[in-house]
Amino acid sequence: MKTIYICLLAVLLSFSNYAQDLSGDWTGKLKFEGYTLDLNFKIYKNESDHVSLLSVPAQSLNDFKASSTSLVDSILKIELKPLGIKYQGKWSSKDTVVGNFFQNNLSLKLNLIRGHTKLNRPQEPQPPFKYYVEDVVFRNETDSINLAGTLTLPKKEGKFPVIILISGSGPQDRNSTIMGHKPFLLLAHELTQSGVGVLRYDERGVGRSEGDFQETSLDDFVSDAKSAYNFLKVRNDVDQQNIGLLGHSIGGVIAPKLALQEDVSFMVLLAAPGIDGDEMMLKQRADFLKLRGMNATQVEQSNAIFENTYNFIRTTSARGKQLEAELTQFMTDNYADTMLEKELMAIVEQLSSKEIVGLLRSRPSEYLGLVDCPVLAIGGTNDFQVSSKENLEAIEFALKKGGNEAVEVKEFEGVNHLFQESETGDISEYATIEQTMSPEVLAYIKDWLTRTLDK
Repeated sequence: MKTIYICLLAVLLSFSNYAQDLSGDWTGKLKFEGYTLDLNFKIYKNESDHVSLLSVPAQSLNDFKASSTSLVDSILKIELKPLGIKYQGKWSSKDTVVGNFFQNNLSLKLNLIRGHTKLNRPQEPQPPFKYYVEDVVFRNETDSINLAGTLTLPKKEGKFPVIILISGSGPQDRNSTIMGHKPFLLLAHELTQSGVGVLRYDERGVGRSEGDFQETSLDDFVSDAKSAYNFLKVRNDVDQQNIGLLGHSIGGVIAPKLALQEDVSFMVLLAAPGIDGDEMMLKQRADFLKLRGMNATQVEQSNAIFENTYNFIRTTSARGKQLEAELTQFMTDNYADTMLEKELMAIVEQLSSKEIVGLLRSRPSEYLGLVDCPVLAIGGTNDFQVSSKENLEAIEFALKKGGNEAVEVKEFEGVNHLFQESETGDISEYATIEQTMSPEVLAYIKDWLTRTLDK
């Protein structure tokens, strides 16, 4: 479920006198393990130097400026020490720089040519909008932080049902921006036009929201969503009897947990976990390795380390620094002979994050069985991050076992974790697919909400 990002920053370029002018737009493609990432440099003169801005459309990085560069005898050298990044290329002609991108021990070919790459996102809503839009700030009183978001309502005057959008894993802004797509912006646009208001917000430490994302646990995320709910409960333009939740991915863990605390009227779960967290993450990892060409035996061998590690995390009650220390000792005792130290430490760092620990320890059957509001659960057959068949079956079983008959489950053929129509579901497709969300999925959600709210 974790979104895979190549960490890049923009570059400040300072050039000595040269016969040709670097000013203008430059673009290059960084390729790694089947992924392609477009990089755009905008270079201009600043007094005697050149300055460059880097944009990475697929990562929503725009005009970012930083660091040191030299150009000697047509050799361009760029270094970004905090990230272990270097770039070296030969300015071979007026319109071409041939070179390599380095990060730590990784070396990738990166040639730049004049031009600019822009992602095509035909579904992205553009203003002016034919509905009411308000930037809002609400407070989590428990942790004394302000969270910022956007409320959209069909009209400025009146009372409307409202759904709160809760995003998936990783630091997410209010639009749930990923790979150049803004699925929550599209959802808000579609649902508001259909008559249902939407509140979406930046997660802690993201965008305009306060707090520290890295120090946030699943319970903290539930607390933030509860603050959004309480914010809506005191507004005169919100139908207090019809406030619902929509959770995507790990947001599908947060939403039902909040539904146990507040009088939630309805809930939509998109690619939400239904099986135990450790089991789901092992399935996710196995599917990922199969997409990379590994056979069943290789997958089983690779997953064995993680299965043991997940079991350790699940069975210890340690948290924070104590968990990190215990996990380090566990990995060292068991795998120091088969893995490099830096590989061990990378696993410890990843798996000791509060968000991942919360997911590994989650048991959806324990909370889903207590949810009594109408629920729509949707998945896609091409979702390898939260496999649809196992998780949808588990969600439906747990809800109905708890006595909830107002349950509807829908699996869409060929749809990936982001609900795009896809070929394989591989993460590498997310950015290359122009579609942000399947129109069929959007229509189904709107239809279910209409049917549910009319009852």
